[in-house]
Amino acid sequence: MKKLLLLILSVMLFTACNQESRYTQESSEIETYKKVLKAYEDQDWGSFATHYADTAIIANNVTLDKGQSLAELVETNKQDATLFSSWRYVDTESDYEMVVTDEGETWVNFWGLWQGEMKSDGKTYDIPAHITAQFKDGKIIKEYGYWDISKLLVNPNNVVIIDSLYKAFGKGEIPKVLELMDPEIVWYEAEGNAYADGNPYIGPEAVLNGVFARVGAEHEYFNLQDIELNQMTGNKVLARLRYDAKVKKTGKTFNAQVAHLWTLKDGKISGFQQYVDTKKLRDATSN
Repeated sequence: MKKLLLLILSVMLFTACNQESRYTQESSEIETYKKVLKAYEDQDWGSFATHYADTAIIANNVTLDKGQSLAELVETNKQDATLFSSWRYVDTESDYEMVVTDEGETWVNFWGLWQGEMKSDGKTYDIPAHITAQFKDGKIIKEYGYWDISKLLVNPNNVVIIDSLYKAFGKGEIPKVLELMDPEIVWYEAEGNAYADGNPYIGPEAVLNGVFARVGAEHEYFNLQDIELNQMTGNKVLARLRYDAKVKKTGKTFNAQVAHLWTLKDGKISGFQQYVDTKKLRDATSN
């Protein structure tokens, strides 16, 4: 299905290129799109948004299934920016063209080389990009983009997803936590942890009933502290944190060192492995 969607996107991207007129750096629409990319590079999101209609439809090879609103696009770009030390489009590798279709639609096509230095590994990645945008009354009303992210060893959105999971968990928004999980998620509690009796938990419902419900029922409070997220290769995210909790049965508290290894696939969490100081957990539950 994903391959079919990408094929559809490719057709949408390149259909405009085979219409009528081609211009190079002469139209007001091209000049506007240069401003869009400049604002993106500068992370000037206020200026960036002014070039889009409020009802603009945006899609790319990551968001093709549902597309994005302008507000969602800006928020996604803000989140992505936190993962990179720097990013820009390399001008010498860029090309623009304006196309007017037989139906009178005005499109701008952009081909370029996106370059970003990822904070997690310090590496610089060169990503070929093709974006096509439809203009009306000087504003972008539709935009489709394709970035060849095959050179990236990881999906930069992975850390964002795991960060949102911890924030939702901290607010007690368990339904949001479960929504981030793949339907076939494989969840392992650390060996020696009482909750490891159900390993592996398969699917969000099993995690909810076998882990989350028991944690909630058996603790007066259970907080996650000092969370540090580390981007890993193979679409994995390593979280280092601490559990700060109080056991109802014994009245004892504990503050334990923890590591979580998350695995993601297509924007969903497909695997979890817990590592924890199980002695502290056992001591707190023992009379």
